[in-house]
Amino acid sequence: MRALRVIVIALLTAVAGAVLSVVASLYLTELYRVSNLEGGRGMLIFFALAPLGLIVGFIIGLVVALRSRGTGFGGFAKAQGIAVGIAIGLTAIVSDILYLAADHPPKLDGKSLALEFELKIPPTIKLAAQPSEQTLHASLYANNRHNLYALLDYEKIATRDGYVFVPGKASLLSQTFNRDLLVSIEGEGGAGQFIKLKLRAKPRQEDEAWSDWIMATKHTDLSPVPEPERIAVRYRVQPEQ
Repeated sequence: MRALRVIVIALLTAVAGAVLSVVASLYLTELYRVSNLEGGRGMLIFFALAPLGLIVGFIIGLVVALRSRGTGFGGFAKAQGIAVGIAIGLTAIVSDILYLAADHPPKLDGKSLALEFELKIPPTIKLAAQPSEQTLHASLYANNRHNLYALLDYEKIATRDGYVFVPGKASLLSQTFNRDLLVSIEGEGGAGQFIKLKLRAKPRQEDEAWSDWIMATKHTDLSPVPEPERIAVRYRVQPEQ
């Protein structure tokens, strides 16, 4: 009977560990922006993290059951409660550590932030008669997991002194000094232009003012951009609407 009780406690705690692992992973994988491409996030949760929780839960249940000296249903309930409690506590500790270690979006006065910007495209670059998402697009690039498409306002494109000005906006999702704006124009050889942004990891109130114009220097293939073809950008930080 004792062996049966040990096995039951271990199995029930294993199930609890798997469930706790799935629940925590659903939030944490989103926090760490694990890609959903081809079901990658779901496969990580259900084929790696859930089995890990199952194994850890089984070990916790097994150790607690073997060390338990209680008898009868009361002893079983006490041991099972202790095992599940340890599993919950361990899940909470690991989740808190991963939460604190995550790269959280920057905030100003408790508000999420967006980067408003204006592109300045020189006359040497030919745009489509009516630029659209298919012919002109941009993204805010921090690293392979933080590459967010920017929203360009095609209705407010203007031309001044031969230059084309395109307003846009992108959410700030990462606290990093390494931010680039990637601008791509179809029909221009397929090589977009990287513009290195001089923006703090945690923007301040002074960053709500427009910056100076900053010009691109490299293509996405790291080749230099000829000076007459360099796209420029100015930007400011604003509360997310």
